[in-house]
Amino acid sequence: MATVARATHRVKSNVTQFLPERVIREAADAVGHHYRDRKLGPVRTVLLLVLQLLSANASLAHARALGGYAFSVSALCEARARLPLALLRRVLDWLVAQVAAAAAPRVLLVDAFNGYAPDTPALRRRYRRPRQQRSRRGADYPQVRTVAAFDLRSGLLLAQHHFAADRHESPMLRHVLDAGVTRPGDLVVLDRGFVSYANLCLLRDAGVHVVARLGERLLPRRGSQRRRTRIERLGKRDLRVRWDKPTRRPPAGPLGARRWAALPGDLCLRQLTVAVRAAGRCRRVTLITDLTDPATHPAATLAEWYRRRWEIEIDVRHLKQTMNLEFLRAKTPGNVERELLLRAIAYNLVRLAMLRSAELRGIDDDPGRISFADACRWLTLLAAESGVSLLALLVNPSRRRKSRPRKVKYRGKNYRILTTRPAPQNRVA
Repeated sequence: MATVARATHRVKSNVTQFLPERVIREAADAVGHHYRDRKLGPVRTVLLLVLQLLSANASLAHARALGGYAFSVSALCEARARLPLALLRRVLDWLVAQVAAAAAPRVLLVDAFNGYAPDTPALRRRYRRPRQQRSRRGADYPQVRTVAAFDLRSGLLLAQHHFAADRHESPMLRHVLDAGVTRPGDLVVLDRGFVSYANLCLLRDAGVHVVARLGERLLPRRGSQRRRTRIERLGKRDLRVRWDKPTRRPPAGPLGARRWAALPGDLCLRQLTVAVRAAGRCRRVTLITDLTDPATHPAATLAEWYRRRWEIEIDVRHLKQTMNLEFLRAKTPGNVERELLLRAIAYNLVRLAMLRSAELRGIDDDPGRISFADACRWLTLLAAESGVSLLALLVNPSRRRKSRPRKVKYRGKNYRILTTRPAPQNRVA
């Protein structure tokens, strides 16, 4: 017993200030996870794996070093495989609930992004390759796509759902809504890839408002027989439109035949063209929303909400680059799900540390100014040795996003692209 207590004490970092050990124990009891009191119980395993991800996604050997070399890497792999997915989901929900008391309405940002998994047969069958790459010759890594909802103010990752690379993200919005993180009166900001009749009805049924960019193919045409018609003009480039229900249910849509038949015959929406200024340039975009009253929701407010949609790209950049979590390490589908949940837990711990630091500094209205990378470093410090307050975290100045071309500056190594799958290597003794 004393050995287990000393082993657990070695991994007590600043993480335990925001994720107490009792939360993991209560989650294990709630899901009926029975375990022995040993070196790698659920509490120590979760803390070690979170610290490994916070350390720029280091290897499991690094987590072994954090644990004082008291176990082997294979033992840590087996302990990770023993963690129930329901336990990790409960821990994630508990972290999200720490800021759930924020005043409504909240503004949520939803988008999809890609990650890469090891090239194993099981992961190739589970996540596959994007459809546009199937005709190309090559031995690419399996891509794990994730649709996620982030809170605009706090930056917390509220819900996520991963799916295969050959599926479109639009039908996956249903899984984010089914997670129960939205509340009536919230506002969801979407990109044009999520705009569909079924998704708009799902958001309406959940009591959630929407502001989304509209693609060219969905614009109503005057005098045409299309399913989108103009009703009246509300102002300059501001229209009230009616969307009629499509005659056929999309085969890859989010709803089954019974739920599709129960949808209303039409939707009354508001379509407006606004000027969005971002990254030193101005462009006109067409938005669709269910907030049809221009007096309570002027066009400038809707344009500002959509302009800030870009902040979800910053959240994803922190996940992929700052935390170095674009490439997953797990080699089985079950462990990939565990790694995705642990990634969300580690990310939310950083956001909670940033929120606490912003409150201490009196800038809680803009917690994104606290350095994300510095918060990662602070969380990995040992609680007994650091004694460093959250007031020591770096505070970035208020910045405006600059316009940069979406091109690669570093050319990389001058090697040819691998077009055939290599033969498996023999084990070296």
